[in-house]
Amino acid sequence: MKFPIALQYSPMQKAAHWLTVLFCLSQFPTAWAIQRTHVAHRFGFSPDPFDLFLHKIHAWSGWAIFLLAMALVALRAIRGAPELPHGMPIWQRCLARLAHFSLYAGIAVLAATGTGAMYFSQRFVPIHILLVNLGIGLVLLHVIAVIWHQAVRGDGLLWRMMPKRKGTLNSTPTPTPAPGR
Repeated sequence: MKFPIALQYSPMQKAAHWLTVLFCLSQFPTAWAIQRTHVAHRFGFSPDPFDLFLHKIHAWSGWAIFLLAMALVALRAIRGAPELPHGMPIWQRCLARLAHFSLYAGIAVLAATGTGAMYFSQRFVPIHILLVNLGIGLVLLHVIAVIWHQAVRGDGLLWRMMPKRKGTLNSTPTPTPAPGR
């Protein structure tokens, strides 16, 4: 499928991206509560009410991440996304597209396995944990790539996803060449 090309991400795409980041960060401190609630049940104790609350936050924020990711996919199909920076070798372009696809697919499967573990069977847990670890690796790759684009290439890639700053006509500053170019 051929997507339209935009000059920069829309405010809705930017908001959905950064909300996804915030919800993803909420997954880590709340995940421990899930383990504690299951351990309490196994030993015949009632789970701590705060752990049950954190368990719900984990589940609801996981579903929110899924919905935001699907909204980002839909927005990309409707509105498009900026082209990758000029001068990127084909292998980097392919890797960028594969990494983005993997992030979205991983989020969908994480939501499914998390829901499966919560409501159907604990057999989903090992798959869910494996996907979490793979997802962390993909997110780290994504962040490293953004830093590389900003610090080494100096192509302004980061600014395409940053919220518009007040008092500016364009939220994307003119890229400056990396030193030595």
